Amino acid sequence: MLSLLKARALHSIILIVAVVSVVFLTNFVIGDPVKILLPPSTPPEAVELYRHNLGLDRPILVQYFDFMKRAFTGDFGDSWWQKTPALPIALRPFPATLELGIVAMLFATLVGLTVGLYASARPRSLVDRIATSISFLGISSPLIWLALMLALIFSVKLGWFPTSGYGTLGHMVLPTVALAALPLGRIVQITRAAMLDELAKPYIVTARAKGLSEKKVFIKHALRNALPPIITEVGWETALLLTGYTIIVESVYGWPGFGFATYNAILTRDLPVITALAFVASVVVVVINFLTDIAYWFANPTIRLR
Repeated sequence: MLSLLKARALHSIILIVAVVSVVFLTNFVIGDPVKILLPPSTPPEAVELYRHNLGLDRPILVQYFDFMKRAFTGDFGDSWWQKTPALPIALRPFPATLELGIVAMLFATLVGLTVGLYASARPRSLVDRIATSISFLGISSPLIWLALMLALIFSVKLGWFPTSGYGTLGHMVLPTVALAALPLGRIVQITRAAMLDELAKPYIVTARAKGLSEKKVFIKHALRNALPPIITEVGWETALLLTGYTIIVESVYGWPGFGFATYNAILTRDLPVITALAFVASVVVVVINFLTDIAYWFANPTIRLR
């Protein structure tokens, strides 16, 4: 176990460094950020002075190694627009996204797992067809369209929920439903497929032949072996929701979260904030992957032994 944790920690550090490095270097490949920061009428002398003050007149590799040296201490520099440290700016909107993402994933996981299990227990029945249709609807509905339709119907027409804002339970309902639609549909399909695959295996036939109840066979044997792909999907969707996938929903409902902050930083080419946001996102992905591995070990003892 200790060697596995060490390997995961090393892999996580390499992943974070790689992500931050790619984001940092990409900003110089796609154009000169000074031209974004200054108006077109700025004299060339002022442009060069501004570039010098930001340290952008040095070779890219020199800037990169200087940046990485400071980044290991948590210093990503100051925002070029807000003139304050970049890392606090990147961390400030994350609690709002964490709150929305966790609630949406809990809703999607509980409903998706329940519907998927119920559909797999009655394959080719009316319930199974309805569950499959609902899952395809959730997967195929464009997020921007779904968010706007929910706002139009339940906020503008019916007046049940606020159109935008943050801080109350009413503000959370529509963004949660919009965000949960896609992962819910995927969880339903993966749960159903994994369970049907397990229920068709010989060890299930043997368990039934021994006289075990259908409930025990379904939950204790089939479900436990079907959990790994379900856990993988839940972990993947959680990482997506917490690292910027919420940008559309946050924009529609005025939710001050991580995705909206990322969009603004990219729009203004605020390099220190962009790299700080990439660092936070990579740390979140690493943590979720680690928690997913732990969930594997608890769900399936054979994975733990291997």
